[in-house]
Amino acid sequence: MLKVGIIGGSGLTGREIIKVLLKHGEARPSIVTSRASAGKKVSDVFPEFNRLTDIEFTDPKENSIFGSADFFFVCLPHTDAMEFVKKAHDRGKKVVDLSADYRMRSAKTYEKFYKTAHKYPELLKKAVYGLPELFRGEIKNADIAANAGCHASCTILGAVPALKHMQVESIISDSKTGISGAGMKPVASSLYINVNENDVPYNVGFKHRHAPEITEILKRATGKNAKLVLTPQLIPVDRGMLATIYIRLKKGLTAAAAEKIYRDFYAGEPFVRFTDNISMHNVQNTNFIDIKIEDSGHRDILLVIAAFDNLMKGASGNAVQNMNIMMGFDETEGLL
Repeated sequence: MLKVGIIGGSGLTGREIIKVLLKHGEARPSIVTSRASAGKKVSDVFPEFNRLTDIEFTDPKENSIFGSADFFFVCLPHTDAMEFVKKAHDRGKKVVDLSADYRMRSAKTYEKFYKTAHKYPELLKKAVYGLPELFRGEIKNADIAANAGCHASCTILGAVPALKHMQVESIISDSKTGISGAGMKPVASSLYINVNENDVPYNVGFKHRHAPEITEILKRATGKNAKLVLTPQLIPVDRGMLATIYIRLKKGLTAAAAEKIYRDFYAGEPFVRFTDNISMHNVQNTNFIDIKIEDSGHRDILLVIAAFDNLMKGASGNAVQNMNIMMGFDETEGLL
């Protein structure tokens, strides 16, 4: 049984990873860290784990944490994660980082969008972008997998077959997410009174941090540049993400022809589903991404709708999928 460490386990992504690992046939959490909850049982902080695990949170300052597991998930905010990924890597541990610290290969791009210098630019070259549908072969041999961002992976998976196999002029992604994307820390923008019965666009155009991630990964996957407009929106749901993606084509085609291209591209992918009834409810608490190709009424505008759970396929579920690939387990283990 693989011993797994979760650095920053008292947040939403850490909780989801614990939940998946407790039903995993090949791996179990052996150490879970939290500064605020050190010494408390995981089940005291998250009562749904009562009688499922007796593990306690450990302070991440403890020197023994990297000797207590063979594989690590780092579930810390960007910049905080950077140091822990480096420490785990230096001790020969495989790591999936759920922050943005190792997603982009350029330290300058990271500094521009995250307003801080990257301490370990040499590790950016070793890290593999953790989106299995596009980089499974690289992930298999990786020591560091940089888990994909939620807005990024939803838009990338919704747009990459078009960019790969069609002549694309531009991509507009209207990406709506639930409030769990803001994490556990209370901030004014995610308070009930500000979110309820509301729809709040934020960091629109090319200002959101996931925008350069999307264009970089699309280029890496297809060899083509993408002209992107990203409109993230916060909506009053607990969990879920739905991106409506408008892809302007230089040469038009029918929705049926586009759907065949998409189905062929994702043939055999265990977590990609095509549906006529797309909804956040259909993907919540799963690791699936649902895709629907719509007829826009214009042959030169391809309309793609993609939905997944932002805490699962958009974060923790995808992270476990990466671990499964890195460790040679069945890719779907713990996720179906």
